[in-house]
Amino acid sequence: MKLLVQSDDYGITRAVSLGCIHGIKNGVVRNTGMFANMPWIEECVEWIRPYLDQIAFGIDLNASTGPSSLGHEKLPTLTHEDGMFLGSKENRALDTEENNHDHLAAHRDELYAEFKAQIERYIELVGHKPDYIHNHAYGTATTDEVTRTLAKEYGILCSVAFMDRPEVKEAGMGWYVWGGPEAQLNEDPITYITEDKGGILNQEYGYIVSHCGYADADLFKLTSFSTCRVKDLECMTSDAVKNWVKENNIELASFKDLPAEWIQR
Repeated sequence: MKLLVQSDDYGITRAVSLGCIHGIKNGVVRNTGMFANMPWIEECVEWIRPYLDQIAFGIDLNASTGPSSLGHEKLPTLTHEDGMFLGSKENRALDTEENNHDHLAAHRDELYAEFKAQIERYIELVGHKPDYIHNHAYGTATTDEVTRTLAKEYGILCSVAFMDRPEVKEAGMGWYVWGGPEAQLNEDPITYITEDKGGILNQEYGYIVSHCGYADADLFKLTSFSTCRVKDLECMTSDAVKNWVKENNIELASFKDLPAEWIQR
């Protein structure tokens, strides 16, 4: 089996970024996607540049965390007056039966413009197109459709299309505890993975999406998804998981290793 281990949210904070790099250098992480909209992203890109030949460096398209790229004037539905995105809870509160639980459907143009701006920012900073495209957190049929559209326009494989393929099995997020920071410290991703509770062994391609990172003050300001990151990093650098990979003859892979014909055009 070929296994893609992904660590989301590179650049959401400096500490998370450093944790992702630790997972690459000392663990099984071979894919990470960046938040192009964060104010410290230039610094974070320079940190990861020495490792770009070892991994697939993608983009996590984001419309729910931190400052928008285009600002409130161009994104009146997606942002507060200060240009900060509505959070996931705020967006979900706007999803009602009247709008088919997808308030973004009526504001697709805003979402498309912001996501495209984030891709262009990635290209500006990194010097080439993202190696893959992934959606961050709050997702609807509209975010999915816009992501697929942009992936086709840029000729980049996106994770939602990857997961559609019959050869691929995604492990799920069954180890996550949907509670506060203290509750998240009780998570046990090591057992989840080494006991194959996601059912990915014996598949042609397995896919594990994690959120490795260290924690800093900015992280606690931006998201409730916080201490789970140190548990994920512990897991992805553990001897238990690395031994599980060896014992099951698993080949660690990245999105750059996938067949070019998988890109939807």
